[in-house]
Amino acid sequence: MTTIRNPYKESIERNLPRIFSLFDTDISSSSYGVGDRFYWSWGLIDFGNGSFQGVAHGFSRLLIAGLLPEWVSETAIMERIDAMFVGANKLTRKDGSLEEAFPYEGSYCVTALVAFDLISSVVLLGDKLESNKKSQYISVVRPMIGYLLVADEHHAFISNHLATAAAALFKWEKVTGETVSGKAEEILERIYTNQSQESWFLEYDGADPGYQSLCCYYLADAFETTKDERLKLSLLRSIDFLQYFVHPDGSYGGLYGSRNTRLYYPAGFEYLAQYSPTASSIASYMRDSVEQNRVVGLDSIDEPNMTPMFNCYCWAAELCNKGKPVSTGSPLPFENEKFYNIYFEEAGIFINRGDDYYTIIGIHKGGVVYHFQDGKLTILDAGLLFLGVKEQSYSTQRYSRNNNYSITDNEISITSDIKPMSKRLFQPWQMIILRLLNISVMRKYRIREFIKKILVKILITRDGMKIGNNLRKIKLGYHLSIDDIYNVKSNVFLQKGVNQFVSIHMASKGYWQKQDTSE
Repeated sequence: MTTIRNPYKESIERNLPRIFSLFDTDISSSSYGVGDRFYWSWGLIDFGNGSFQGVAHGFSRLLIAGLLPEWVSETAIMERIDAMFVGANKLTRKDGSLEEAFPYEGSYCVTALVAFDLISSVVLLGDKLESNKKSQYISVVRPMIGYLLVADEHHAFISNHLATAAAALFKWEKVTGETVSGKAEEILERIYTNQSQESWFLEYDGADPGYQSLCCYYLADAFETTKDERLKLSLLRSIDFLQYFVHPDGSYGGLYGSRNTRLYYPAGFEYLAQYSPTASSIASYMRDSVEQNRVVGLDSIDEPNMTPMFNCYCWAAELCNKGKPVSTGSPLPFENEKFYNIYFEEAGIFINRGDDYYTIIGIHKGGVVYHFQDGKLTILDAGLLFLGVKEQSYSTQRYSRNNNYSITDNEISITSDIKPMSKRLFQPWQMIILRLLNISVMRKYRIREFIKKILVKILITRDGMKIGNNLRKIKLGYHLSIDDIYNVKSNVFLQKGVNQFVSIHMASKGYWQKQDTSE
C-alpha cells in the first residue's frame, strides 16, 4: 500500500503545543476557556479576541479523522473543545457579536468565523455529543447566527468574510432545521455579482490571490453542505484564475494583489481536486511548498490569524489522508511549455511565460514585478519608494485602476502617480480617543459602522494627494530590465536599494517563508 505524505498533519503536530497554550484551562478563572492570552494572561488589552474560540473546529476534525498525535488523548481534546464553547459564550456580547480589534466592535467577520467553526464542531462530533451537550453548544452559537441575520459588513467588500457567513448559515440550517438559507443565498448572490468576469473574488479594491484561497476554503465548505451547482461553477472558475499565481519557487501570491498577501489556504484546492484537474495540480504541487515552508502557512502565521489557517490545515490533512494521492491533472501555467502573454485587465495583472522564466506584473500597483528565472525569484521590484519630511513615505505602489499603460510584444510602459503611503501606528492619545468612542457612541451600530469606514479609509483605501509621477518601462524576456523616469517635489528623496515594501496598512503582510532568508 502506498503511504501518502501528509505535510499538513506534520505542520499541525508541530503547532499543537503553542495552540494548546493559548487557552485558559484554569476552571476557577473567570476567563476559563478563552484563547486570547493578551486578554486573559497578560492583561494588556481590555477585550478578548473571539477568533481563537474557533479552534474547536480543527480539534473536532482531528479527533474524528483519527489524526490526533498519540500524545493527545480523546478525553483531553473533548475537554478543550468544551472549554472553548464556554469561553465563546463569555465573549459574546448581548447582540450576539464578537470582536477582534476593539471592545464592542460588532465584528461581522469574527462573529461569522466563530459561528462557522463552532457549528462545524457540532456537526463533526455528532454522536460523540450527548443530546444535552449538543443543545448547550447550539445555544452558544445561536446569538451569533442571530447577529449574522441582521448585521452586515459596511466598511468594505471583502469576499472571504461574506463566504464565512454564508458557510455558517448553511451549516446552521443543516444542524437545527431553522430556515436561514435565504440569507445565505443572498450573501452568495452578492459574492457572485462581484466576482469578476476574470473569475476573481473582490477583496477591497480588486483581486488578491492569497485571500481568495481563504474564500475558496469557506465556499468549498458551503458547497460540501449544499451541493449547489452554481456555487461549484463559481469555485471552478476561481481555481482557473488562481493557478497563475502559483510560482515556480513554490510561493504563492504577492504584492501584485489588492491586499499584498502571499497566504496559502490549501483545503479548498484539496477538496476541489475531485472536480478540477487544475485544483488537483495546485494541491499536488503546493504540498511540497507546505512541507518545506516555501509558502506562508501555519508554521509562520501569528496567533490573531492562526485559527482559520489551523482549521484549514486540519481539513486538508483529513483530505490528504483519505487514501489516494492527488494526481497531477495538468501543467500549471508556469510549467507550460508554450510561451504566452496573458493580461487580466480588470485585475491589472500581466503574466509573461517564456523560455525558463515566468513574470508577473501588477499594472494597477504601478508596475510591481515578480520575475522568476530557472525556477528562482531573481527580481522582486515593489516600485519606487520616497521619503519626505517627518518620515512621511510615498510610493508608486498605491492600487489604481487609472494608471496609464501600453503593452507590446516585448515591453510594458506604466505611468503611475506617486502618493502617500497609508501606514501609521497609533499614538497613546489616539488610542485613548478610540477607547472612549468604543465604550460610548460606537456601541450604536450605525455610528460604529460609520467610524469603521473612516478607519479603513485612513489605513487602507485613502487616495492621498500625489507629489509626482513615474514612467516605468519594463523590457520583457529572460533578462528582464526595468527603467524608471520620475518627477517629484524637491523635498522628497528616492530610497535606493529597497525592493520589497507594502504601501498600505494590512495585518496579514510580512509573514515569513523560507525564500526570505535563504540564498
